[in-house]
Parts: sequence; structure tokens; C-alpha cells
Amino acid sequence: MKLVTFTRDGSQPRLGALGPENRILDLTGLAGDDPDFSSMLHFIDAGEAALKQAKQWEEQARSGEGPAAEHLIDSDAANLLSPIPRPRKNVYCVGLNFLSHVEQNATALGQAIEIPDVPLFFSKPVTAVVGPDQPIRLDPRLTSKLDYEIELAIVIGKGGTWISREDAMDHVFGYTIANDVSARDLQFRVSQFLYGKGQDSYCPVGPMIATTDEITDLNDVTLELLVNGEVRQSESAGNMLFGPADAISWLSQGITLEPGDIITLGTPGGCGYQLTPPGFLQDGDVVECRATGLGSLINPVQAV
Repeated sequence: MKLVTFTRDGSQPRLGALGPENRILDLTGLAGDDPDFSSMLHFIDAGEAALKQAKQWEEQARSGEGPAAEHLIDSDAANLLSPIPRPRKNVYCVGLNFLSHVEQNATALGQAIEIPDVPLFFSKPVTAVVGPDQPIRLDPRLTSKLDYEIELAIVIGKGGTWISREDAMDHVFGYTIANDVSARDLQFRVSQFLYGKGQDSYCPVGPMIATTDEITDLNDVTLELLVNGEVRQSESAGNMLFGPADAISWLSQGITLEPGDIITLGTPGGCGYQLTPPGFLQDGDVVECRATGLGSLINPVQAV
């Protein structure tokens, strides 16, 4: 399934599924008072039973039979939010996870190439998360080197700690797109990434979560980022140094992962600071992140 969080006519956020003919199946409306369908987090918490019910409704909607067909709305009538508008915890992130990024990072910073032998983890506050079409804030008091990073992200479905690599994918609910927005002048002035990557609006996520049955081979997923229509990044997600199972296994060693946790999995080369000359984001730019099977996440850059 491809799941979204949306509002309509000023409503509270609702859970939906992408249905036939570019329409959204309103799962919250269809479920009535059932709290399991009141939000994406409640839906993930509810586990396999809720997912099975949602798939049955989706089949009904596609066949045009049953009450589900009455809860289809045109996508143009809905406003998509981040699939999880406010995560319960910080978003976990993996850095330096593509060889192309490692090599170009070393060149840009005048450093030796060092390929990580363990994942490099950092995090972004929940206040950094925004959804499709919401602005990325460019505050000149903070940065003149605002940058982009398209990343594939996983959403945890089943929690746990000390999860083995062999069992890790059983803990994944689905995939989404994230943009690891970074103020490079803030990021590189200290050894910790949080401040330079954790500013408000620095973590666009969306536009959907595709369950794991929708994406079975990351080699078939192309990550691509465009600024004002110009392709800046493009690479297969299968080229990660540490894949989803590795990230989950390493991160869960002593840290309990919980349903709804988001882990972003690093970016390929082509970031603005790696270009010659550098190409940082400016007021009015439009950043589009797209990934095979996951749609397109578009955000404008807005000076504040």
C-alpha cells in the first residue's frame, strides 16, 4: 500500500491510501470511530490486523464495490502532509553512506578518503520535519550555505532492541523520501551535526509511505534530486554502503527502536557544497526529491 496523511477543507489530519485514478481512499472516514485509523502512528501501532483491513478496503475501492468506494476523494481536493507530521522521537540519520558522497565530500573538504566501517549516526529534532510543499527556511542570520541531500528513509513497524541483521527487515513498515537539508557553515564548524542539520524545516519527509511489499529491491529504486528542474543528484539506492538491515541492526544495539521511528539512509554525491563552483540553495528555489515508487517530494526555499 501507499499511505498518506492529508487534510481536506480544514479538517484534522487524516490517514489515507493512494487509490485508483489518482484518488485517495479516506481510511479515517471509512473506519469511523476506530482509533487504529485515526493517524499514521496509530495505524503503524495497530500492526498486521490494521494493515490487512486497509488492504481489503483498498481492493473494494478499486473494484467499485462496497462502502470503500464512497470514501474516495480526488487528490486535488486533499492537502498532503508529511506522512508522520510529528514523529514521537528524533529522526535518526545515517551519514556518509554512499561511496560517491564519501569521495566528493573528501575532495570538497580537502581530506583523505575514508570509507566508514560502521554506520555514522546522528539525528534531527521532530521540529525539523515538514511535508510536501512546505517551505525550507533560509535564515541569513544562520547560514549562507544552505544545502540539500535526497535520502531514502525507512519507517519502523515493529520495535525492538539488539535486532539481528537477519531479522531487521521484519521490523520495517515501509519506505519514504527525506531531504536532509543542511547548513554547511553550521555543520562544519563543529564535530556534531545536530545544529547544522536540525534547524526548523530541515527535514522534509513524504509524500507517502510505501509498505515493504511495494519495494522489494533497492537496486530498482533511483534517488534523484532537482533544483529548479536541474538534476543535481541521481543514483541507485542499492549503492548504499550500509543498507536498511545494517542500519537497524547497528542502531538497535542498546537503543530501543519503536513503531513509527524514521531512519534516513544517506545521500549520494552531488550536494551543493561538492559542486564546482558550489551551488547552495537560494530564496525562491524549488527542490524536488523523487524516488522510484515513492513519488515526488517538492519544497520551495523561503528566506525568513
